[in-house]
Amino acid sequence: MAGVVLVTGGNSGIGLECTRALARAGRQVFIASRNRATSEAAARAIGGQVEVLELDLASMSSVRALVHQLEQRAVPLAALVCNAGLQFNHGPRLSDDGFELTFAANHLGHFLLTNLLLERLGANAPARIVIVSSGVHDPAMRTGMPHPSISDFETLARTGSGTKGRFNGRLAYVNSKLCNLWFAYELSRRLEPSQVTVNGWEPGLVPGSGLIRDYPAPIQWVWNRVLPGLAAAINPIFAGVSTARKSGESLASLVLDPAYAGVSGKYFPSHTRWREARSSVDSYDTARARELWDASVRLSGLSRRGP
Repeated sequence: MAGVVLVTGGNSGIGLECTRALARAGRQVFIASRNRATSEAAARAIGGQVEVLELDLASMSSVRALVHQLEQRAVPLAALVCNAGLQFNHGPRLSDDGFELTFAANHLGHFLLTNLLLERLGANAPARIVIVSSGVHDPAMRTGMPHPSISDFETLARTGSGTKGRFNGRLAYVNSKLCNLWFAYELSRRLEPSQVTVNGWEPGLVPGSGLIRDYPAPIQWVWNRVLPGLAAAINPIFAGVSTARKSGESLASLVLDPAYAGVSGKYFPSHTRWREARSSVDSYDTARARELWDASVRLSGLSRRGP
């Protein structure tokens, strides 16, 4: 498989290391991110065929503008890595479209982006889509995070909590990660795997990533300065704890490795060293997945054409 790989959030953390691994393998990579300066610095540091595009996943107009740009340039897109993610400690914070930012950036923006790029991906078949989830979506993993709780998707889109209760940033994140898998599995069921495959992937606990940027400064200092060294030391021993480099290389392998040709609708978590495994029981609820799909079509305006 040849062609361009688009990585959302490819300018830092796991996404940066994924981009680095892809470029090292000789692939042309487009980094799509809100922070152009950071992305350009990453592209310079990596070298090779790395290009920067601006994308705010919480803005449906920004998603459409990026897709329009790719179409105008007739970019031969062969893989899409939906990696970018946000988590907020305080909120809810709303996007310009009126959606809670966690849901908008982690799910809805990726939903619209992926669907608008399907034709371009299909034109460069066999193509691959990888959607990054998290082990926190699964109550059986005992991560210390809240269990997913979603009463209806309209409420989730507006509040992040999935209920009409008080905002909980950790719960909003957990809910969005379950939505990632519902989306991945439902999309896989709708596509022909010989043309485009779709898989879910989970990075593990990766200290130093930008995920807790909204947390108090002391917690961020420990996360960014202390824990990365510990993660590097214990990674070979404790499954589920990883470094950005190891996780990024694993993520890139789902794009690069011929062993994944034709593999679709699967889940690759860190606690199995990224071997195929089952995700949560709820993630296989096809009725809820279709319900999320229908709600996402309405909310994102997918049926509307033009930038």
